[in-house]
Amino acid sequence: MAASTRRARRRPVATALTLGVVVGLGVVSVLPAYGFAAADESGATAASLLAKRGAVVPVATTVAVAQGARDGFSSLSVAQQREERATSYRAATASIQRFIGDDYPFRDLGMGMSPLSYALQNCTDFVAWRLNRDAGSAAAPWLMTWSYLTPNGGDAYEWESNWEAHGWIVSAVPVVGSVAWFPGLNHVAYVAKVNANGSVLIEEYNNNVRYTYDTRTIPVGSATYLYPPPLPGQGNQ
Repeated sequence: MAASTRRARRRPVATALTLGVVVGLGVVSVLPAYGFAAADESGATAASLLAKRGAVVPVATTVAVAQGARDGFSSLSVAQQREERATSYRAATASIQRFIGDDYPFRDLGMGMSPLSYALQNCTDFVAWRLNRDAGSAAAPWLMTWSYLTPNGGDAYEWESNWEAHGWIVSAVPVVGSVAWFPGLNHVAYVAKVNANGSVLIEEYNNNVRYTYDTRTIPVGSATYLYPPPLPGQGNQ
């Protein structure tokens, strides 16, 4: 066989080998990037780091990484998160005791609106006063007025929906200092004590006798309990 013929036959083989080496190097150059991304300690996902490097991330990989990130961030429902917050609040405030008695400071102002922007000597104004008192706000400037507590409507029947809108704790379990909200009634009261038998001592205004303070004991299930709100600017409990 002539030498020129042998050289011509070698060229395709050499070309194929060269292409194979180039492709192989390309594959090897991508693999360390993926390995680095998977082991990255900064919290960045493999998919995000690959994307930064201009690599094409398979759809299946992106979905799996995103699902894993969501599961790792939070597997609790909104209701479960709220109950965890309620449990923590109850544990932190279990030993709290409050003064029981008529300390409402606006009872001699007559009718009209109180400095808290609720109707004087009404159940809502009394409870708003107690929430302020418990937060250490016993004089102007008041921390918790209508615009903070119940901006979506200040009538007693609207209080629970305001708490829900704020993301504040609403619970079937009473704690001292919480608001007793009565479904189907336009009335709120202040939880003064949770008795050993499970009943609840409440303080209120404008219930049995118009514009007057009184106390009574209610079954725990007769009310829904709105936990004291956080101070303005502090977010949810």
